[in-house]
Amino acid sequence: MNHTTLQMFKIVAEEQSVTKAAQRLGRVQSNITTRIQQLEEDLGVALFVRDSKKMILSPEGESFLSYTNKILSLAEEARQALHPGKPAGSLHMGSMEATAVSRLMPVFQQFHRRYPDVALTLATQPTQQLLEQVRHASLDCALVSLLPDAGGHIQCPEDLEYVDVFTERLMLLIPETANSHNPRLAAFPRGCSYRARGEALLNAQPLVEVQDVSSYHSMMASVASGRCSGVLPESVAATLTLPEGTQQQFVAEALTQLVWRKGYHSTALEAMKQILASASNL
Repeated sequence: MNHTTLQMFKIVAEEQSVTKAAQRLGRVQSNITTRIQQLEEDLGVALFVRDSKKMILSPEGESFLSYTNKILSLAEEARQALHPGKPAGSLHMGSMEATAVSRLMPVFQQFHRRYPDVALTLATQPTQQLLEQVRHASLDCALVSLLPDAGGHIQCPEDLEYVDVFTERLMLLIPETANSHNPRLAAFPRGCSYRARGEALLNAQPLVEVQDVSSYHSMMASVASGRCSGVLPESVAATLTLPEGTQQQFVAEALTQLVWRKGYHSTALEAMKQILASASNL
């Protein structure tokens, strides 16, 4: 078991295919197949359930992937620690779709100009899914919206740290023909903080029905149909063409936080914190 083999295992797990992993890594398929087989023999377990089309992680493979992510992340952290004055290496970052749409273009452009040696990647998911990926080292950090408890205190997992970055004004979009007796909400899948806020808002009325959407454009289409309302940041609404007759109602302010694993340090992460601090609207 070595660093290269663990990287191969991770990519095969992500692609669910040796062929695609080989293309991504620029290696021959037979080399990757041999490495995976040797790894399974070394561990004494089958890491994948193989069929004719895909390689799906076995339960043991799922468990081992979690450790693999942590090992590779720690190795990258150690590598960057040896060069504290020059951010380099990689930074795997996650973000809510809303923040990616309305905030990240100038942030990433500035980051790339200042730190061209950092390989920055971005994954977009709802808040709860991002938190799990940071906790399990699939991501180094993420921009999320942590929900407050009944007392107004931010709820953050104990093994994560965070800093507030942006304040968003959340708007409720109400179609011209909205039915107040049977409210519907177009929202991202469960785990989205803005969905939770929208459900809490509309559940003051009879039980709200939620229609899952995968993008803010599909949310606008749902609002245009006259069947659904939507909750989204004002900064995102400003980038979209709202359906004719749509009403906008301010409902709350929501903080966006940058989160990372407790105790995790890297020059690339510190550089991103500095860029976000300069872009913050707090």
